[in-house]
Amino acid sequence: METVKTDGPCIGLALGSGAAKGFAHIGVLKVLNEMGIQPHVIAGTSMGAFVGAAYAAGELDKLEAWVRQLDNWKVFSLLDINWTLSGGVIGGKKPFRTFFEDFEFNDIEDLALPFTAVATDLHSGQEIWLQQGNLQDAVSASCSIPGLLSPKALSGRWLVDGAVVNPVPVDVCRAMGATRVIAIDVMEDGAPLLTRDNEEVTSVVSAQPTDEDMQTLQRERAEIALPETADDDDAQRAENGSAANGLARLLEQGKEQLTQFRELRKRPKVTPPGMFDTMHQAMAILERRHKRTRMMGSPPDVLIMPKVADIGGMEFSRASEAIDAGEVEARRLRTWIEDMVGAG
Repeated sequence: METVKTDGPCIGLALGSGAAKGFAHIGVLKVLNEMGIQPHVIAGTSMGAFVGAAYAAGELDKLEAWVRQLDNWKVFSLLDINWTLSGGVIGGKKPFRTFFEDFEFNDIEDLALPFTAVATDLHSGQEIWLQQGNLQDAVSASCSIPGLLSPKALSGRWLVDGAVVNPVPVDVCRAMGATRVIAIDVMEDGAPLLTRDNEEVTSVVSAQPTDEDMQTLQRERAEIALPETADDDDAQRAENGSAANGLARLLEQGKEQLTQFRELRKRPKVTPPGMFDTMHQAMAILERRHKRTRMMGSPPDVLIMPKVADIGGMEFSRASEAIDAGEVEARRLRTWIEDMVGAG
């Protein structure tokens, strides 16, 4: 692989995975353009490969216009359901074909900027860098989320999502010759795993009896207590007192359990995550753990993490929100980006 040579710093863009969250890459790239920062090489994984390919082809504006008009119905119309469920729930051809059909460039080597899409060999687990061949095939292979999208057959291999092995491909940019790497990570700003009516579930606190409950309990205890008479001998009084105390304790425990049950019934039910969300969340957990290890060995010069925690991985109809979040975060870090990229 030939590396890029420039008079100044060679700037690389490492665009990470993230499904719908990954549309935040578009907002970051727009701000970088406004700042006059033009990358020399681009490496992308999963949605990062999708956005990176559009950028390298000079079609970022087209991509932004296309995703901003997505609503739930249009997203559904792009899903080519795989009724045989062989390889994945969705075939994964229709959305890529729809977007890439009018591209001026068909092959990766024809792009104006060196571009690499990262994928994973399903059988060997090897990290695959796609730097030649059909652009649409490379991007679709990099985006093939295991279990959701069918694997892509390329060059005798079955390829799946590159996030399995390299969620944010900083080291790929380095290998392409980049001396300054700007990485965009949309998966680290974590969201709660469970939500209840859009509120985070933090813990389950045992319900405590109210003052009214305690007063009722005390009255019941008084009614249970057996009167003592002068004729009762000590043994009889002890037996009666022991029975009364045992029954009182039993009633107290029952009262507490009844109070807890009433409180639990008042709480809103927790809605379980859907099948797609479950698969995406499981992948996200694995990606975050693997990514941190990879970044320790090859850290970026600039790391941009748009605040997209509340956007679900499968909520593609919220693309506009993700784009806007990317713009906001890039503008917030503008001074740092300029200092790091321009450093000698």
